[in-house]
Amino acid sequence: MTRKVGTAVIGLGSIGSIHTDWYSCIPESELVAVCSRRQTVLREYERKYGVKGYTDYRELLEDKKVEAVTISTPPYLHCQMAIEAAKAGKHVAVEKPLAISVKEADEMIGAVGKLGVQDIYLENLCFAPSYTTAKRIVEVGGVGDVYFCKAREACDLMVGSEAEHAMIQRKGHWDWLFNPVQSGGGCLINMGCHPIQYIRYLYNNIRVKKVFAEITEQVGSPKPKGIEDAVLLVMKFEDERVGTIEASYYADGGQSDKAEIYGNKGTILIDLYTRNPITVNSHLGYSFQQSAFLPPSENKGWTFPVPDENYSLGYYHELRHFLQSILQDRRPTVNFDDGRATLEIIEAGYKSHNTGQAVALPAS
Repeated sequence: MTRKVGTAVIGLGSIGSIHTDWYSCIPESELVAVCSRRQTVLREYERKYGVKGYTDYRELLEDKKVEAVTISTPPYLHCQMAIEAAKAGKHVAVEKPLAISVKEADEMIGAVGKLGVQDIYLENLCFAPSYTTAKRIVEVGGVGDVYFCKAREACDLMVGSEAEHAMIQRKGHWDWLFNPVQSGGGCLINMGCHPIQYIRYLYNNIRVKKVFAEITEQVGSPKPKGIEDAVLLVMKFEDERVGTIEASYYADGGQSDKAEIYGNKGTILIDLYTRNPITVNSHLGYSFQQSAFLPPSENKGWTFPVPDENYSLGYYHELRHFLQSILQDRRPTVNFDDGRATLEIIEAGYKSHNTGQAVALPAS
């Protein structure tokens, strides 16, 4: 019998609900606690999972049954919560982006290293079966020497929509997204972090030596300064390979995660969503995990529901890897160092846009 790790989730928004579901059924997990500021949500989770609910995460960290926590709160809370979790002796998983600055990431890395707890940066693309299969094909030489990778993440936040208005007015559980103090920025830090980390993962974490970015804030309805709508970012790696990422809140066509990998003897194309055998055209809109970003009333037209989506998107695999790393006393393969490296590239991207020049890394 595999020993079960006592697990808990702090933050029960759309991604927190996914982690809670998986922790309730992964063989190495015993879900024992959840935390949310919203009393109605907390009561619902207590009933559904038979766990202890907390409104104060510090009280959860005092729970001796909790050995490992997943932090899925807005980004500005990640640093403080992760450090306090490490001080409480808890192993720590943190959702993307790792923090809102490299400085915060350094503090988090220092804490987990000093206190000897395991740390994982929850980047699901590094665990999604289609993306990991592509990496294995590259590793066995299936496309020759890879010289270029393009990856993108986008969603279809329609201009003038109910969802866009709610985010701008800071209503609902996405009230932090268009607040640059709480989110760290716009689509570069909150969506571009996915393809950036995947290209790093594909290239075996070779250092990036130069970054150039173009950003626009002119696509959607007016937002606070610092919330960009779309970005194109180019990375030059130390081994001379190139990676480009695209991110947008407004790319028409629904949720999109794609990658193109080019070798001198072949090509790999990845499409996480629209490759699916199911296509739906709904005039009414419907509720589906894929569309957690948007309310059902905005989720209309052609959509491509993913069978067994949470498994296909890598959430199960990343959490199970985290728990197995704890039980085997080894550091997860995607950890806070990767979150920091991604943030370093993101910060260089913002600087590049502001100066109009490519930015060399590491930054001074």
